[in-house]
Amino acid sequence: MFKRNKLPSDAELQAAWDTSSPPEASGESGTPDVILDSTSNSDDVGIRINRELKRMLTISTEITTTSTNAEYDTEAQAHGATTFRKIGAGACGVIFAQDGKSVVAKLGKVMNGDLRNDYEKHKSIARAFHELKVTSFRIPDCYEYTARDDGHYFNDHPELVEAATSACNLPTDVLVTERILPLPKATRVFLIDKYCHFDTPQKQKAKQDPANNDCLVRVYLGLPRGWHTGRRFFSLRNFKMHLDQMRELDLDVHSYARRMGDAMAIMHWAAKTDARDIEFVLGSSTTGVAGNENFLKRTTQLWLLDFNQVRNITMDEDGVAMAIDSAVVNDPYIPRPIESGKEVWGSFVCSYLRTAHVILQMAGESNNFVYFLPQKFINGFAEACGRKSSQASDESQEGAVGGVPRDVDAECPIKSSQDSLKTQPRS
Repeated sequence: MFKRNKLPSDAELQAAWDTSSPPEASGESGTPDVILDSTSNSDDVGIRINRELKRMLTISTEITTTSTNAEYDTEAQAHGATTFRKIGAGACGVIFAQDGKSVVAKLGKVMNGDLRNDYEKHKSIARAFHELKVTSFRIPDCYEYTARDDGHYFNDHPELVEAATSACNLPTDVLVTERILPLPKATRVFLIDKYCHFDTPQKQKAKQDPANNDCLVRVYLGLPRGWHTGRRFFSLRNFKMHLDQMRELDLDVHSYARRMGDAMAIMHWAAKTDARDIEFVLGSSTTGVAGNENFLKRTTQLWLLDFNQVRNITMDEDGVAMAIDSAVVNDPYIPRPIESGKEVWGSFVCSYLRTAHVILQMAGESNNFVYFLPQKFINGFAEACGRKSSQASDESQEGAVGGVPRDVDAECPIKSSQDSLKTQPRS
């Protein structure tokens, strides 16, 4: 637990806001799709694949793509198309993208209030990020929610009715948000070359499968690949990239961890939610502005999404308990205190605690007890991860260290954070 004299001073708090990290490494602006030379030996090809994936999966890298979908969206935008196509489905809804726009409509499968909650929590969390002027990761813009009884969105978009009739029962609830664009074609090709361990014909089939065009990469900092069994088929939809895979590509996993620490702290202490079932994914965004988007030039981004199960929490130990439970049951996006990930866990902890205390100080929180709650979350989450690991049948593969690294405060003083939250205080 934090002691009172461990709380940040006003000078340290201001330094946390003022500290700016070096710009993210990125590839050349507008780097085009790349085709591998089949005459190269396997070692050279493997080295090049790793090098290109590192560049393309680095946040803020710009890539010029020539994919069929990008060209189609460019044409659709030019001609003012209003058509929709299905790009995915989840537990609570079916997702349709509007051609020529970075817009998706999520249609409810069942009338259980999930989409309304998704909308309300999305708006609340996005408002907190906007007030803090966060630029280290992206949240899709949230445009509108229309309840089943209010059919104006379907009346205004008959093409959506046509596309959705066979996918769900209409009318239904509709949530309209910014679309997280998939990773560009070149990135998808290299992911298949790297991780599809089937023979060449199967790799070619994977590259030609339209389902693999809608590729987002789930960033699993909390789970090494060795904990997962193999798959009998290969898919880029919701592709899971584990901690050891990111290290093999020499990606900056500490930068990802710090960004996740910032995000979790904001969701807990600014938006006052438990962040249940949220996701962190690598996707892309267009350059340009709405109505004049450049679908052929895309920027790699770390996105935060999926708010339908998020719940409000109170600023007390009951709220901390809810946040811990949600973090444990979530997919392993955020780091865990496992032996192979201690340093990444330390980066997450440092960022989370620093950002949480900045938020509480800015909010003018007068109850000193509240300042100890972020540390209670970290300790409780670490202990819960330790219990979960000890109960797992494959515990022999990896051991939980079960707590905050002893020297985390010494390693991560507020003023020396290398990747601070890129914000300014509210005016």
